[in-house]
Amino acid sequence: EKKILNSPPEERTEEKRRLLRVVLRKIECLQELTVEQLDDIAGCATFEYYEPGRVILREGHHPNAVYFLANGEVVVSRLRWDSIYRTYNDTPCGTRVRGQMFGEIALLHDCPRTATCTTATDCELLCLYRTDFERILKCTLLERWRQLQLALARFDYFKYWTNDQVRECCLLSRIVAFESHQKLPVDVDARYAYFVLSGQCMILQCLTVSHRHGTYRLLPIEANKSSTAKQTSTDANDPKQANVELRFIDVGTFSCGSVFGLGEAMPHRMVVARNRVQCLVIPRDWLFEKQQNVGNTWQRIRMKLDMTIQRDRLFELFVRDQHWQRYRKTLVREFVRRNPRQNPTQLADVPIMCRVEQGEI
Repeated sequence: EKKILNSPPEERTEEKRRLLRVVLRKIECLQELTVEQLDDIAGCATFEYYEPGRVILREGHHPNAVYFLANGEVVVSRLRWDSIYRTYNDTPCGTRVRGQMFGEIALLHDCPRTATCTTATDCELLCLYRTDFERILKCTLLERWRQLQLALARFDYFKYWTNDQVRECCLLSRIVAFESHQKLPVDVDARYAYFVLSGQCMILQCLTVSHRHGTYRLLPIEANKSSTAKQTSTDANDPKQANVELRFIDVGTFSCGSVFGLGEAMPHRMVVARNRVQCLVIPRDWLFEKQQNVGNTWQRIRMKLDMTIQRDRLFELFVRDQHWQRYRKTLVREFVRRNPRQNPTQLADVPIMCRVEQGEI
């Protein structure tokens, strides 16, 4: 890959361009591009290497290129005014890692560089100069930028954000779609918060209960795995041993405008799409920074979610429902026993056409 990237654009053969397209596909921000756009970038992008501590972009300078980080890590910083020492300090405000793009803000909005980017490790970059950027990517990125701004405008949480905050959010966030009955990776990838743009998601809580002689007992979360693992061997040795059951309960719905994935407790809990769902996905660490978390907004939402869904209360409702189901079956069985059916009609007495029609319905 390095040999291909180091070769001048005019010397790249078709095979080299094909391999370079594979490299470009690994960059997260380019995965939605068409094959034609990737071919154009493969034909004109140049490879650059920077050792740690090198400044790639300087805040306030005139922009002439956009960069794609193929390997390494870059620190983004901005000049902040220190009212005590009455001077500007270069303050880190984020990072860019492998697969991300930086330097496009100034080219999209035709303004000076808005931040300084410095390499934190050895970095391998793909550089796309201004003329090629405007020809290949500018229209696509402007449309993506517009969609993200419209998505942010639908939530009151972001109403009072500054232009810099909205710009940074558009850089870090993305819109993700989930199909019906697809599990959202909230418990697997805890880096992102989810804002529902369309569709509905259901919250499924798994209760691990032991059942013996018509009584139920809720097992603690830490004992779930060990209890379930021992179940097979225990049942073989003691047929009277309590059965361990997993009961999934639909406890709520996240509809349009809801937010989750803020760090709420997710043991034995999952979020599944009821229908096709679109979510605005924002990095949680950035969202919890002081500028975006005025009044601890996100912690308060998380506490509300944790307090709304309580395992002990769900278990009480589950036991009550089981008792009601048992009582209803007993009542119906007793009624049928005392009042046997008087109508002697059998299934064979019903015309075949009626049975076929009813079966189709």
